[in-house]
Amino acid sequence: MSWQFLACLAFLYQYGLVQIAIKKIGAVEGSRTRKLVWQYFFAASLAFITMAIAGQLDLSWSFVIVAVIGAANAFGCYCHWRAYDISMSRTAVLSNLDDLLAIGLGYAVLGELRVLTPILTVGIVVSVTSAMVFAKIKHSNDESSNHRLIGWVLGYTIIWGVAMFSMRFFSLQGLNIFTYIAAWYFGAWLGALFTRFVIMGCEEAGPPLTYAQRAKVLLLAVGIWTSLMLAYLMRTLVPITVIQPIQLVAELSIPTIIGLTIFGEARNMSRREMAIITAGLIGVSLIAVGF
Repeated sequence: MSWQFLACLAFLYQYGLVQIAIKKIGAVEGSRTRKLVWQYFFAASLAFITMAIAGQLDLSWSFVIVAVIGAANAFGCYCHWRAYDISMSRTAVLSNLDDLLAIGLGYAVLGELRVLTPILTVGIVVSVTSAMVFAKIKHSNDESSNHRLIGWVLGYTIIWGVAMFSMRFFSLQGLNIFTYIAAWYFGAWLGALFTRFVIMGCEEAGPPLTYAQRAKVLLLAVGIWTSLMLAYLMRTLVPITVIQPIQLVAELSIPTIIGLTIFGEARNMSRREMAIITAGLIGVSLIAVGF
């Protein structure tokens, strides 16, 4: 199986099926921080069981560093849920900062710098500009929602940019996938507890989850666990400067289409907003072609 075909399947799964689950299970109102804790408890359990079966435990400083990144990612996940609750499609079009940050770190730290082509340069300019213009638009029905959305998006994109870079970095260091995933989700579970009890507090937690809600969160945990395994695997096969622009396209386009169609967000958008989303899709497509 070629890495291109694997990437296509991985991104369709990660930004299609899993994002629908995130929107319907994680992002909806009520008990978000409780769901966050249960999600990462289930994911950490799956990761440690898999690591034990594979017999590939690597307790080193790399484990600790990845756990710290995973802990930060737990709060990033909460921010992502809050952004999705406002608008899945708007969130997608504003989410290219994490990819650009990961690409920049790949250039600076891993020496993956390539000569900028005219197509790549135009794509980056169009993508970033469209995101900046979109961020300044005042929604006619609820102006404050745009400010809240931008805040939540910034809350997770910076964390995710560093996290995605770490996958490529530690894969080059030889850290096996089972140890990375276990360290990530162990840290994420601790980070979820910190988010639940310290950052957001008890008032945000809402009522305890029912058994049916926990079952749904378990399905979501399976989705994010397998997604992370695919993401790490891709970065063991392909340089971050190659895979990240392709992910940028997938991250923007697939959730945007889902939000506009399945969740009916198109009716809440002006023609100007739709035009900017289209420009953003063109820009990130040029980035992928330029690489």
